Amino acid sequence: MSKLPEADDTVIRKRHESSILNQGADTLGQKTKVEKQVPNTTGKSDEKISDNDNGKNQQNSENRSANERNQGSSLFYIPKRLIVTFMLGLGLLLVYAMRTNVGVMVVMILDERAYEKVGTIDAVINIPRVNWDSRMVGFLHSIFYMGFLISQIPGAFLTTILPTHKLYGGCIFTSALLNILLPICIDNGQFSLVCCVRCVQGLAEGLLYPACYGILRHWTAPSERSRQVSAVLSCAYAGAIVGFPLAGIITHYLGWQYIFYTSGTVCIIWYLFWLFLIYEKPSHHKYISENEFEFMEKSQGADVIDYENVHVPWKSIITSLPVIAICVCHFLRYWIFVLMLTNEPLYLNEFGFTIAETGLYAAFPHIAKVVISFASGYIADSLLNYKWLSTGAVRKLLTGIGLGIQAVGFIVLTFVRSGSVVIIVLTITIGAFGLTTSGWSVNHYDLSTRYASSLVAVTSAVGSLGAIIVPLATGDLTMQQTVESWDSVFYLTSSLIAATVVFYLIFGSGEQQHWSNPPANICLIQKIDPLARKPYGTYSVQKNTADIKTETLVPRDSAINRPFNLYTVQGNIDSEDKNLGLGSAISNSNIDNTKKKSENEDNNDPDQRNHDVIPDMDKTTP
Repeated sequence: MSKLPEADDTVIRKRHESSILNQGADTLGQKTKVEKQVPNTTGKSDEKISDNDNGKNQQNSENRSANERNQGSSLFYIPKRLIVTFMLGLGLLLVYAMRTNVGVMVVMILDERAYEKVGTIDAVINIPRVNWDSRMVGFLHSIFYMGFLISQIPGAFLTTILPTHKLYGGCIFTSALLNILLPICIDNGQFSLVCCVRCVQGLAEGLLYPACYGILRHWTAPSERSRQVSAVLSCAYAGAIVGFPLAGIITHYLGWQYIFYTSGTVCIIWYLFWLFLIYEKPSHHKYISENEFEFMEKSQGADVIDYENVHVPWKSIITSLPVIAICVCHFLRYWIFVLMLTNEPLYLNEFGFTIAETGLYAAFPHIAKVVISFASGYIADSLLNYKWLSTGAVRKLLTGIGLGIQAVGFIVLTFVRSGSVVIIVLTITIGAFGLTTSGWSVNHYDLSTRYASSLVAVTSAVGSLGAIIVPLATGDLTMQQTVESWDSVFYLTSSLIAATVVFYLIFGSGEQQHWSNPPANICLIQKIDPLARKPYGTYSVQKNTADIKTETLVPRDSAINRPFNLYTVQGNIDSEDKNLGLGSAISNSNIDNTKKKSENEDNNDPDQRNHDVIPDMDKTTP
């Protein structure tokens, strides 16, 4: 095996030692100041790498500014975190645009005069020849979210053992293939077969949010998190902006089948781009700049580190009142969102609009929601960065205002009978929900960045109950298919909103929860990450005292193709403890010999540590 040039190895060593020192002080939850002298290899004065928790905000701001200046020198470099955010949002937009297909299609089934509301003979000929009522349609919508509910918790588990970006792309690809099959099933008139396909679609898309939050955990910095998360989640709302008008126009002029073919094909094309452009973590990205990588690494701290022997505290999560408060908000979110996504075209159809007009007007409320959702991210970040309000106060303020306006808006709809006025009131009512995107929706990261995927799996699973119930309730309450029959739906929705606001204002929180950090008195073994860009391994032993001893093992032949494992060991280590908890990959005798060798070489030239040898991983017990 060949050696890397000495200069390159030195640069890598500096970045690695800085990373280990920054992470070592934080992983046990202690406010410890660490200083390490970096070997002088450039002839300049020695520099110290320090990490002081009290000055993190100022350091992050300075690092961000330096990062932007350095990247500005490259005219064609686009920050990779922006590309990830864009592709994540585009995926959600396409998925939710695809979900509108069934909502527009059922208008053609339930409206007995649908043939008068399409624009071509082909569209008339293609009207579905099935005899379904509103209850059957409600069940068709509900069974999708039954599958969606079932796969939430398994999805959270899969994000801990499989690459989250592959889960995210794979679930969209699978749903797109099934969407293309739906017209064939509907044409055959097999209601049970259509329900089975919709259920499997829901199972596939149940992985969507756990995987999405898992990716954002690694690709968002705390100072930008509200903006990035709100931008991604806003794209889910934007799906209706694209889906409803497109579905209405295609159904009006071509036929309802083509909306399924178009949506599925576009999602498959997106998936091909996703495979080539996206990596799970910044440390895996081949083309990320050094400046952006260092900014992400320093700003995120230890929250993105995964450990072999730390498990998700499920019991603490499901019994936490702040988590339950988010669950209640998530239930309401799915209730309102699915009500509009699946039944808004039916409601507007009662005012005599054509299919194309119904699709166009149905998009207006979602346009307002997307705009307000984007704005809420900047509002939240401004309030937090300038420290005008605490995190909890910001989340409660935005959630309370957004839901309060909605509660009033649904009551107003029960008094309105003019189509144009209904569109205006509906736009304001649904648009106000965008404020909550930077309220409770981002609150998962406040409670626990480490377990954000698990949190969103739990809250989304509870929220899916709302998505299951609302189509069934709406189908039962609107059997008469009149404007007046919708009043009961709006009264019920307004009551749920009022109860949710009260519950969240009382029990919601913006503080990191005690179960978010690993226990303080156990040895932590960092997970192996063979795709990370650091080509050598380390182990770090942290004792009760403020001193942290770090041994860095660098292979003599550092150009080896397979990177060594990374171990981080923490806990109460005494002189009589013979098991350092490094796992079976490194024997105790090898560790003792390596430490003695390192201590002897420290007395000589510190640069000689470049020739320390990693124990042979292949010869040890697996």
